Amino acid sequence: MRLGALALLVAGGIFRLKAEATLPVLSHEPGGFHLQVEGHLRVSGTRFVKPDGSVFHWRGISAFRLLEFVAHGREPEADAYLKWAATKKLNVVRVFAMADGIFQLTPEDGLRALPRLFEIAQRHGIHVEIVAFTGTSVINVDRAAFVKSIGAICARHPNALLELANEPGHPTQAKEMHDPAHLQSLRPLVPTQVPLALGSVEYHDGFAAGTYVTWHSPRGSDWVRKVDEGTALLKKFGKPLINDEPIGAADKPEPGRRDNDPARFRAAAAAMRRAGIGATFHYDGGIQTRLPTTVESACLDAWLAGLAG
Repeated sequence: MRLGALALLVAGGIFRLKAEATLPVLSHEPGGFHLQVEGHLRVSGTRFVKPDGSVFHWRGISAFRLLEFVAHGREPEADAYLKWAATKKLNVVRVFAMADGIFQLTPEDGLRALPRLFEIAQRHGIHVEIVAFTGTSVINVDRAAFVKSIGAICARHPNALLELANEPGHPTQAKEMHDPAHLQSLRPLVPTQVPLALGSVEYHDGFAAGTYVTWHSPRGSDWVRKVDEGTALLKKFGKPLINDEPIGAADKPEPGRRDNDPARFRAAAAAMRRAGIGATFHYDGGIQTRLPTTVESACLDAWLAGLAG
């Protein structure tokens, strides 16, 4: 039973404190008074911190199609995936707001379903890093209007993070997206409380102009060693750095694209933990948001072990 909400002015900022009376439901534990602090993650130096001031340790996973599930009548599958992710102690899912080819999701359908996705994810204690633009070489969208709309939705949901573009220099993106100045021009359309990245910085340092930085580490045969390059990027930009799409796990290795050795995933994750870099587990099944295969699961478990130390 909800008793009410308070708005407090603290150190020049407004924090909403929600007071809830909790009653036991199918539980032998007594009812209690629960005080919940609401608010987005914020940046403190090179770290994310929670509203209570504790450090947020990023443990992400690729779940590109999750919003498409919600948009097109497959909400139970989205809920089941998020429930599974929570059991693995993952706390961020990286999701596309539009797509063409790998699956179909129009910008309009993505915006319509996005609030519901945030609600489902919050119920499982998971943040959503929503990627606004993919496939813009073929998807026609008013970019400014889309960013304004998606930013407003993100502002209403404390578990939201926003990345403007997936691999902005990739051939699947419109030519304008290759220019950091274009994405920088869209930044003022996003409310300031929303953690914001412009796009992965391997294409240009100008994409580091958000409140946090995303990076896709090199995928060569020495990909584990290459994650160490993130240490210099972290120092250079002085903001949280998230390695959002390193080489992905799969049943069979593909040079420059996929690996299937759990030991290498553990070593890479451990290197990022030591450096203070946020880590998103990428895997073949994450493109379609299916649960990992046996091999992918072994790589994920090793990755999580590396993050745990």
